[in-house]
Amino acid sequence: MTGARVILVAAFDRRYHRSGLALAAALESLGCEVRRCEERERGWRAWLHRPSSLAGRLSAELKRAPADLVLVFKGALLAPAVIADLKRRTKARWANWFPDDPHDLETSSRLARAYDCFFTHDSSSLDRHRSAGTRAYYLAFGCDPEFLRPFEVPRAPLVFVGTRDPDRERVLSALNDLGLVARGPGWPGGPVYGEAFVRALAGATVGVNVHQRFGTGDAARYGSGANMRVFELAAVGTPQLSDAKGDIPRHFTPDKEIVLYRSAAELRECAQALLGDEALCRSLAKAARERALREHTWAQRLRELLSVALP
Repeated sequence: MTGARVILVAAFDRRYHRSGLALAAALESLGCEVRRCEERERGWRAWLHRPSSLAGRLSAELKRAPADLVLVFKGALLAPAVIADLKRRTKARWANWFPDDPHDLETSSRLARAYDCFFTHDSSSLDRHRSAGTRAYYLAFGCDPEFLRPFEVPRAPLVFVGTRDPDRERVLSALNDLGLVARGPGWPGGPVYGEAFVRALAGATVGVNVHQRFGTGDAARYGSGANMRVFELAAVGTPQLSDAKGDIPRHFTPDKEIVLYRSAAELRECAQALLGDEALCRSLAKAARERALREHTWAQRLRELLSVALP
């Protein structure tokens, strides 16, 4: 693992796509030599409308120096035929960590078999991938403790940070009279990025999490995987109230490190109880942050990934 030469394909942007930067830093902390391949064209080429293709940039990177592993974070722009062609040019292993299961199973199912290893944060998607012949593994999201840290800021009673959609709007309406503040694309307060994002998470007496498709009755698309917010709120040290995704108890103990709800009515009931129990909120926040820093950093996730991808 130490000294492994890794080409990381991801989006690298301090404002919008910090996960790519966090993954690169985590790999470097494990002793890997990391070369970044930008998933999207940026800079002067994009400004001049002369973009190169992702396949072209990756091909050039492979020619520049040998690699032991090509790690692609999502990579929807890399068609299986392109991956097959690039694999013939290198002895590197290829791995994909796909962040959008089960909401975009069409894309992940199309891509997965092209890789030597395929990682999904949603355990309910594993059977589908494996039955199609994919070497699929479960790997939960993580957190970046250098970026996600507690802030002393004025607190709102309840804060939700995430994209607005009709399902979330319907669920969160149960909290409108309890002091809910919603931030993110589509909400009146707008999106928050960078330090403002961390301050928004930290500025909650209780952080509310609503996974995509919660309450729709579409179990296949709802899935079981914990989203990034589960780990981000924990790392920031904000007590969390989340819908009861099936994989969450693998990582946080319900009622000790996180509180889970299964309906909008239960969400409201739990929110009222937490807002009235300051000691419980402090206990939840402390325990969840300690667990996140101990077990759920990006470096810990990538150590696990490398042990599979580079046996």
